[in-house]
Amino acid sequence: MKQITHISILLISLLLGACDSGTTATADSNSEKSSIAKYLKPGAAIDFQHNFKGPLDIGEKQTVDLSFRLPHVSGQLAIKLRADRGLIAEPATRDYEFSLAADQNYSIQQTLSAEDAGKYYLTVFAEVLDPQGQIKNRVFAIAVQVGEPLSKPSNSDSVIESSSGERLIIMPAQETTHTEK
Repeated sequence: MKQITHISILLISLLLGACDSGTTATADSNSEKSSIAKYLKPGAAIDFQHNFKGPLDIGEKQTVDLSFRLPHVSGQLAIKLRADRGLIAEPATRDYEFSLAADQNYSIQQTLSAEDAGKYYLTVFAEVLDPQGQIKNRVFAIAVQVGEPLSKPSNSDSVIESSSGERLIIMPAQETTHTEK
């Protein structure tokens, strides 16, 4: 009977020890991620910042600094930049690769412009190969307004207020019916 009790106590202490070490590992990985930002979307843990100040005038050029920071001390970071049709991004290099090191910022400069008014996007695809050999991805986008944004026609006559105070927009409609023979 004593032997069964000793084996039970040994097994319980092993289980509790395994649970405890798993909790510590999770807390360590969470603190590593939270050192960069309070919340990161699922995917690669990348802090992305840029200094784009818009809108741009037609033909105006602005140099934008794209900055990336990661919690990893080793691995690879691959960046691919894709500009919408009509958005001119210079230099022509669109693919970048960086070897990761501790406490590093990785920067790319792009000069943005467009010859036609509109809203364009510079899309940033980031791929991280972490020290464990896992690949994780993130996608970012910068909205680039060139010229004045298209304004919606203001038809104050078509907006009414319901008895509950809710604003309603009156829109024209045409109804057609079909009869089956």
